[in-house]
Parts: sequence; C-alpha cells; structure tokens
Amino acid sequence: MEFKKEGNDCLPPIAGGYLIIYKGQEELSVVSVPSLNLLAERYRDSVTGNDESFEDADGNCFDIEVTSSNVGVDWQVTVTTEDEELENQIHVEYRPNIMLTSPR
Repeated sequence: MEFKKEGNDCLPPIAGGYLIIYKGQEELSVVSVPSLNLLAERYRDSVTGNDESFEDADGNCFDIEVTSSNVGVDWQVTVTTEDEELENQIHVEYRPNIMLTSPR
C-alpha cells in the first residue's frame, strides 16, 4: 500500500529550513528544506529542490520531495508500507530557519 502526505507554507524560505517526519510522537527523520534562488527574476528560476529517501526500523519506505520558490515551500512524503494504520500516525512539521540580524 502507498499513501502521500502533502503540505505547503506560503512564506518563501529565505534561509531554508527543515521538515520533521513523525510517527505519532516519535521523530523518524529530519529533511533539509533548501533556500530559494534569491537572484531569480521569475518564479521558475527561483525554484530549488531536495529529494530524500529512508526506511524506518519497521521496513516502511519514505520518499520525500521538497521544493522552495519565491512563493513558498511545497512538500510531498510518499510512504510505502504493509501497515494499514500507519497513514493515521504519520505527520510532517515544517520549521523555517530564522535569519537574525545584528543590532545597528
């Protein structure tokens, strides 16, 4: 069986960030969210991406696709499993990196 968890955030990831993949309260993996191409003049030129895969201790396979652009972050987690209950346990949290500026 296969299922997908998708999400987005409408703020452009100026300093990147990361996705945390959870099974219930257990953190399974952390995936890097790339910064967008800040020098791009058009949307299509601002897009950057990251693809990662992993297998958990129970043999479930996770494929993650993350794209960043001047309109925000989009992600899709595709899970291949034999566990029919797993879909209700998996959730994804996006955390942007925060740029700190020095006082003037």
